[in-house]
Amino acid sequence: MGLFSGLRVPADNLTAAARCNRCRPSPGTRRTQPLLAAALVVGSAVPIWAQSHPPPAQSSPAQSSQVTNADGPQVTAGGSGVPDYQLDRSEEDWSGLCRHANGRDDFWDPLKCIGLGRPFWYVSFGAELRGSYEVYRNYNWGSGPQDGNGYYLNRLISHADFHLGPSVRIFAELQSGLEFGRNGGPRPAIDEDKLDVSELFLELRPSTQQHNIPIEVRVGRQNLSYGDGSLVSIRDLNVRRPFDGIKLILRPQEWRIDIFAAKPVETSPGFFDDAPDHTQTFWGIWATDTKGQSFVRQLDFYYLGLDRKDAQFDQGTARERRNTLGVRAHETASKLAFIQEGDLQLGTFGSGRLLAWKFADGLSYSLPQIRQHPTLELQGAISSGNKNPQNVDLQTFYPLFPSGLYYGDMVFTSGSLNAIVAHPSVGMQLSKGLSLNVDSFFLWRQRTTDGLYSQAGMFLRTGQTSRSRYVGATQDLSIAWQVDRHTTVRFLAAYYEVGSYLRETQPLGKNTAYFSVIANYKF
Repeated sequence: MGLFSGLRVPADNLTAAARCNRCRPSPGTRRTQPLLAAALVVGSAVPIWAQSHPPPAQSSPAQSSQVTNADGPQVTAGGSGVPDYQLDRSEEDWSGLCRHANGRDDFWDPLKCIGLGRPFWYVSFGAELRGSYEVYRNYNWGSGPQDGNGYYLNRLISHADFHLGPSVRIFAELQSGLEFGRNGGPRPAIDEDKLDVSELFLELRPSTQQHNIPIEVRVGRQNLSYGDGSLVSIRDLNVRRPFDGIKLILRPQEWRIDIFAAKPVETSPGFFDDAPDHTQTFWGIWATDTKGQSFVRQLDFYYLGLDRKDAQFDQGTARERRNTLGVRAHETASKLAFIQEGDLQLGTFGSGRLLAWKFADGLSYSLPQIRQHPTLELQGAISSGNKNPQNVDLQTFYPLFPSGLYYGDMVFTSGSLNAIVAHPSVGMQLSKGLSLNVDSFFLWRQRTTDGLYSQAGMFLRTGQTSRSRYVGATQDLSIAWQVDRHTTVRFLAAYYEVGSYLRETQPLGKNTAYFSVIANYKF
């Protein structure tokens, strides 16, 4: 959760295939391939472990300025030709193992580059198993069904990445999320999806000899995740949120530019019943400067468009067309790091005009000379709220498709709509594989004429019955243990103290406590 992580940019479009010129099915691989592939399929269909959401892998500048594409702490695979595990597994490039077939030193390495009998043809398999137990006291500030004994969640994800020569790729991924023992049953969309396709896309890469700029085209179900996840993210809870659509990736010198049009996938709890949400259409352009200069380490410019047929705010429900223009900068200077994000939103809401904004800023200071390598951070954000609920115009900022956990480790708390957030934190490395993070979030409403909204942007309660700004504060403690390159274990504890606004509005808010243990295994 620090400022010192860079956005991972995949290798250029010929790299993966070119590295795999030696992809040939060795005798040992031919013997193990059928059994291992069968084990993946059976494991995907019959998940039997319990798990929960992780802490925020990508959080806002008001929470953390981390921009890595990793699930919690970055898990370094290490070794020649071996990449780090990513939150979006389709961004991993395992072709280096094709060049170092004799240097494989991990149990799962034979699955990472299985030759398919022709030059540049290979397949890579992978999976993730995550289980946890979590318990709340006064979930949802005491409103709704309560469960003092806690419950279990589990998620199993497996994928196959086919490279059919230097220009064609097919990536397929299944996910299964289950809930066990929660009073009131699974929460909609985020807790349970028995088995479904989370990614299935075709990628075409025209030869760079015919184009000065490397180009990739992806068509199908895929993840969209940019920056730190404050606007566009996978929503890495027990059930992920993919998108159905098309994406064009351009890689001019020192830049990556993504152009996409898609619909979010609506989660249903059964088997293979997820479908695109036809009430929403999403499109945009995201450009990232990847050259990493000495001071400005990363620079993002983006335009994002969203059309929602039924957008609900404290003002009412109407069709919304929202256009977001934004910039994000990440700088470092010696032991200091800075990050800024600014967003302007224009469009229409019903018959009225829409004008909203957000600004976030962060400062980090590291002390590498101290044994525990502590990092001190102070971050903040402010986003616009609606001025007058009786007016047809709307000024409420909306975060589009943010990460599932944004301001703290409790999934139900408020998000970046009509919000002022202050976030001090400290992190330290207790030992080689053990880290500690302590975070505080203090939250206010930007305007008392607007209500409270969830981290995902859902309207929670009206702001028209209280003039209080102060919503509350949460204190989070996280201990992460990286057992090995595949396994991480996390212990999370949090306490939310409700403020005057939650005590004055219905249902009356109560202080909340939370504890969770999460185990994660990837290969």
